[in-house]
Amino acid sequence: MTLSNKFTLSLASLAVLGLLAACSNQTAQTPANSDSSQQVSSSTSSSKGSQTASQAENLDGTYKGTDENDQITLTLSGTMGTWEEVERDGEKESKPVTVHADNHTLTVGDDLKYYKLEGNQLTIEDDDRDPSDTIVLTK
Repeated sequence: MTLSNKFTLSLASLAVLGLLAACSNQTAQTPANSDSSQQVSSSTSSSKGSQTASQAENLDGTYKGTDENDQITLTLSGTMGTWEEVERDGEKESKPVTVHADNHTLTVGDDLKYYKLEGNQLTIEDDDRDPSDTIVLTK
């Protein structure tokens, strides 16, 4: 075997090892040929896209709860919604909401908030994740 053949074989071995390492987090087995590898990658990407879309769909609806003395109503449809606060004195405030399902965040007006959906309960935290700022809304 010539030196160039050994070098080519070594490079091919490294490429296969790199591919195996990159695919080790996937649930599908790594196919032996590169065409199948590309198919596995694209099917994984599309399933992640479907998962993100379904997470946004699962949020659809109206959630209600309180934040200190304010009554909160959050209405979501797809990736858009409205956050309405009614204060004890009757003053109302409405803010637009954008859902970012890929990182489980909501933009409420100008504020970034993290959310977690468990059944009919939507838990919302400020971006500083201070437990005293947590709001639980129910569908």
